[in-house]
Amino acid sequence: MWRLALRNALAHRARLALTLIAVILGVTFVTGSLVLTDTSQRLLDDQFRTATAGVDLTVRDAAAFDSAMGVEVERDPLPPTVVDQIRTVPGVATASPVVRGSGLLSTDKTAGGKAIVPSGSSLLASWEPAPVGAFTLRAGRPPAADDEIVIDAATAEGHHIALGDTITVQAERTAGLRVVGLAGFGGAAGLPGSTVGLVNLPTAQRLLGLGDGVTEVAVIAAEDIDPQQLQNRVAAALGTEYAVAASRDIAAASADAAKTQVAYLQLMLLALAAAALLVGAFLIANTFSIVITQRTREIAVLRAAGATGGQVLRSVLGEAFLVGITASIAGVGLGVATAAWLRSLAGAFGITLPDGGLIVAPRTVIIAFLVGIGVTIVSAIGPARRAATVAPVEAMRLSSASAATGGRARTVIGWIMTGLGAAGLTAVIAGPRSSVGLIAPVGAAAISVIVGLVLLGPAVTPTLARLIGRPLDAAGVPGRLARESAARAPRRTAATALALAIGLALISFMTVLATSIKASVASSYKEVISADYVIESARNEMLGGLSHHVHHHVSELAEVAVASRLRYGHWKDGEATRALTAVDPATLPEVASPRMVAGGLNALSGGGIVLAESVARQRHLAVGDSLPMTFSLTGTQRIPVVGLMLDRDAHALSTDYLISLDTFSENYREHVDASVFVKIANGVSDVAAKKAINGVLADYPTAQLRDQAAAVAGRTLMIDQVLGMVTALLMLTILIAALGITNTLALSIMERTREIGLLRAVGMTGGQMRWMIRGEAVLIAALAIVLGVGMGIAFAAGTVAALGSAIEAPLVLPVGRLLIIVTVAALAGLLAGLLPARRAARLDVLTAIAAS
Repeated sequence: MWRLALRNALAHRARLALTLIAVILGVTFVTGSLVLTDTSQRLLDDQFRTATAGVDLTVRDAAAFDSAMGVEVERDPLPPTVVDQIRTVPGVATASPVVRGSGLLSTDKTAGGKAIVPSGSSLLASWEPAPVGAFTLRAGRPPAADDEIVIDAATAEGHHIALGDTITVQAERTAGLRVVGLAGFGGAAGLPGSTVGLVNLPTAQRLLGLGDGVTEVAVIAAEDIDPQQLQNRVAAALGTEYAVAASRDIAAASADAAKTQVAYLQLMLLALAAAALLVGAFLIANTFSIVITQRTREIAVLRAAGATGGQVLRSVLGEAFLVGITASIAGVGLGVATAAWLRSLAGAFGITLPDGGLIVAPRTVIIAFLVGIGVTIVSAIGPARRAATVAPVEAMRLSSASAATGGRARTVIGWIMTGLGAAGLTAVIAGPRSSVGLIAPVGAAAISVIVGLVLLGPAVTPTLARLIGRPLDAAGVPGRLARESAARAPRRTAATALALAIGLALISFMTVLATSIKASVASSYKEVISADYVIESARNEMLGGLSHHVHHHVSELAEVAVASRLRYGHWKDGEATRALTAVDPATLPEVASPRMVAGGLNALSGGGIVLAESVARQRHLAVGDSLPMTFSLTGTQRIPVVGLMLDRDAHALSTDYLISLDTFSENYREHVDASVFVKIANGVSDVAAKKAINGVLADYPTAQLRDQAAAVAGRTLMIDQVLGMVTALLMLTILIAALGITNTLALSIMERTREIGLLRAVGMTGGQMRWMIRGEAVLIAALAIVLGVGMGIAFAAGTVAALGSAIEAPLVLPVGRLLIIVTVAALAGLLAGLLPARRAARLDVLTAIAAS
């Protein structure tokens, strides 16, 4: 039977070709996702290991935690006495002071230069020779004088900077420095998405405003000393005020923090890969179902010759196995190439990933083969079982038409599942807003609807096809025949349409949900924020990235009445990490109008915290209670609750937790602002105010003056980036589904060869035949559009309602984008019918009539 499976697969290779392509695309997606994330994680590990390769221990100021939400926390600088103290510890061979911080590079202004603003960090550090320093000279020499700098070779090449050129470095202080060297990082020309400036220690301290302090101390153990033993000695000598850690542990922790974004990307890519495979599974099952139906006489002969049902089952599954393994081999190869494309795609949508050689782990290959073979075999089980359970005599008498609509039990279960899912979604949408959210019930309801439609499809497809296909009657006889043809094969039509419908549902869901969230953000921001302008970092950094000098200079302008700043910070809530917003309670009411439920905003001046109403309800807190919060700098503090704010208004200020700037300064080392809200003075025109503010911002290249529309766009930029990337990737599911339409129609033409010959014999022209097949393809696409877009909108409506108080906005339907989705799907259906229509029109009439 295995030899028979191989012969059947080769004999019907044309019928299985498009199925093979669908599986290849799904495996390619899975492989590419795993290769990309494995490569990014390995490169991050290598990057941080390289940074600490020659150092045994690193001494820093103590902190309660090292990073939060993928961002390293800042620490207080170390006094120079600590360096001397470390050097006296027995077993220390070298103790080198290290300074690093943020310093923006600008090319020579006298030559019309401009700021170099990378997508990542702008690193300014003290030059340290190997083995302490991770950077190695590629040209020139190390910086010796206070006016000299070494920059990374990648930045020099990208911005045409040569040895001897003068560049400006802007940190806490600004200075013009002469480039005396170009450095590389390991085998790379620089750090991915970053600029690097290396100066001598005194210059780094001066530019970063550290006085004689240092960021950390790099310690190298003597040859005969165990690093763990030395770590214990240094820790005992310094006490608990300082953290002494193995450099390899710090490298691993830093890499783990940087991998946070990569982990989110991997989850998203694998979810989309699963969607692509699900759509492909419909195509596989449909193809095998049609092929088995067309081979009923062949199967009957096998049964009559003594083949058992089990042998027939194994034969069909053997064909599926051959398709799966062939597709997996091709998919793994294409997946490696696709990983590079996915990295470029992520970069195009603002997700920067490290660049380097691709890594294909054995696990990736194993998973790809398991997925490719597993999905193909599982999808073919249903058709294989039907083939194995048909009696020989019955199979001899069966025609090859596929008009089955499914059993009564299947239909009843389908109605029940669909009804339960629809009822669940309706209950969430029509029910009261929940502050906790009902996402899980919405997901369960969505799954119930999809499963119900899969079971119910064959039963309702004839009615839907005749109803939705009525416009085809305008095309005359070919249109009516297309409608009836789709209705006569409900199982085939339903499976093909549902494959496309799932892809359309996902795209519609993401589009409607993203639009609704953006509308909510814009609405709440405009309601709460009354400032004329907001100044923010053009890079939209998580913690702000706006120099505190900006607020100082802007607030001194005569054209500005009020300048109120915000800062963001992270804190530990048990094992979870949360964000908070720091505000100035004295000036915030002049640029915003947040509504309080209890307490008052001015009470923040006493060192308390204001919570969003839903958070207080979840935690059972009221004004007068206290909230334990762990800060990296000061450890666990109990902060008194002094007020409760409407959720919508708190979200306009970005988080559910608000403290004062004074409280922030007591518990955080970071001193960068996230936003500066500006209210212009009475009698000052917008033109004059913008000119004055932009004049101040000229010295701060990353600071950007925005009106309300631009500020909202900055806050929703990530939503647009994710939506754009997800939509681009989901188009793969549309492609697979379109292949399904092509495959189904191509196979149905083989099935209907005699019928096509008779139609041509009674006078149907080749052009009419082409229109009939194309009309059937468009009808299948129309069925998918109605089901898919309808499901997508319903699921989005349920999700918006389930988010409760987090999204206090009505469902927003982006009609323009939805029309684009509908148009693309309709065109995909039309294009999918071109090849089958051409083949049907070119069939020889006499040969077709003679076909059995």
